[in-house]
Amino acid sequence: MNLSRKIADAVDALPIEAVMPSLVEAEVGPCRIALNLSARGPVGLAFDGLDYHRTGLPELSTEALRAWGNRLAARLTYLMEPLVVLEVDAQAGEAELRSQDPTSRGDRRSYYEVRLQNKGSLHLRRVAYDEQARRRQTVPCQMTLEVLDRLVDDLVVSLT
Repeated sequence: MNLSRKIADAVDALPIEAVMPSLVEAEVGPCRIALNLSARGPVGLAFDGLDYHRTGLPELSTEALRAWGNRLAARLTYLMEPLVVLEVDAQAGEAELRSQDPTSRGDRRSYYEVRLQNKGSLHLRRVAYDEQARRRQTVPCQMTLEVLDRLVDDLVVSLT
């Protein structure tokens, strides 16, 4: 069984009356994924964060980290906004991707933020920036179950 099927099964296995938020995890071989699920329904779900980790990899160089970010940006074209590699911090061993063109609604701009670490881990979240309050806050990522399947498959392929 692949990781996308396993996480979908874990989401489906939650009882209807499950208290949200709820941590849902799946692991297949060296790949592990965790969702901080905030809502779910028959077609879609919402989560505050997605963590992906692949064990057994050598520490990624700055160039390899940038290449991973570029592969992700090229593959994840089906999200609401295209992603771009914003910066690679060689000292911290991290790369940051963000939505190229955030979605604006009123005084809020929302965008995806992806942080990659050179040890083979990734954290994805959606952030809203309130222009008036000048504050950022994490907001739920909303997607269909099919998009989640594709996303998980693309995360696995991007780091092989």
